[in-house]
Amino acid sequence: MYHPQKKKAKIYSTGVYLPSQIVKSNDLFEEIKSDSLYGIDKNWMSDTMGIEERRMAPDSAKPSDLAIPAAQQALEKAECIDPQHIDLVIFCGIERDQPEPATAHTIQNSLGLNARYAYDISNACYGFIDAMHIATNYIECGIVRYALIVTGEVPTRVMRAAIDVLKSGVDIKTARNIIGALSVGDAGGAVVIGAASKNDKSGFELFNTFSSSSHVNKCIYKQREDGSIDGHMIMGQLAGIFIRSHNKLIDDTLRRLGWKDFDWMLSHQIGKKPFEKLSNINGVTPNRMIKTLDKLGNITSATFPVNFNKLVEEQHVRSGDRIGGCFAGSGLVIGQFGYTF
Repeated sequence: MYHPQKKKAKIYSTGVYLPSQIVKSNDLFEEIKSDSLYGIDKNWMSDTMGIEERRMAPDSAKPSDLAIPAAQQALEKAECIDPQHIDLVIFCGIERDQPEPATAHTIQNSLGLNARYAYDISNACYGFIDAMHIATNYIECGIVRYALIVTGEVPTRVMRAAIDVLKSGVDIKTARNIIGALSVGDAGGAVVIGAASKNDKSGFELFNTFSSSSHVNKCIYKQREDGSIDGHMIMGQLAGIFIRSHNKLIDDTLRRLGWKDFDWMLSHQIGKKPFEKLSNINGVTPNRMIKTLDKLGNITSATFPVNFNKLVEEQHVRSGDRIGGCFAGSGLVIGQFGYTF
């Protein structure tokens, strides 16, 4: 029987899965004839947005197809943890395999786990941060021992739908509102979170989140009655709100953490300009940000596990380093966190 005891929650391992197919931005813009139809240079996304390429899963891929290998990798890397001590499984992708049952059950069944709690949550690109916050509360309260947080994102199905619309020829305003969908990429990511040992100072220190739902119409993805995909992504407005909101929140986050600055910063990544502006907000050192947007594009809720994995695997980070996070999701939700490595 597991006895409740309040402890700090830390990340024990990470897992990443990237589809093998690489799709270049220039090729996508050439396919839609961006120059002749819309007066947009085919190099615009690679040069201006800084997104050169992304990974793309097969048309038939389900979210769990990307989530399961990422989760398996995270479990294998957490050698000190008995998988049967995973008490909570949360799937937090934008899409699920199906409305019922929860994709978390599909993942748990495939991995042979026996968690007491298994369910899905969704909050656009912010879902992974929400899931870690929930898991941290479970762990700190002593309700669970270890949690598996996992996502599998296949937003290139939205990208394909946008390409079909753009190839057909639409007005410039419509084109500009949906062309941002070409920035996304597919990925799976996972982390195993559990209580830190008695003398271990690693773990989450703070989650600082707020929502401003008046921006609900800035980024929309939905299905029409005939099953086709409808939506838009107003990138310029989203990026501006993203940066202004993080600038407003960062001083409060640092104050509540008791930190002067961060040793490393992880962030949601929608383009080069927002990334560069975020690198200059209070407490952040520009060369201490992990960048994946150039090769992976906007990988939505998989951004955190992929970037945290890169931070650790490439041996950038040292024990005691203060890691910050600046993430967002459409709706709009803005959140920051502090984590001691």
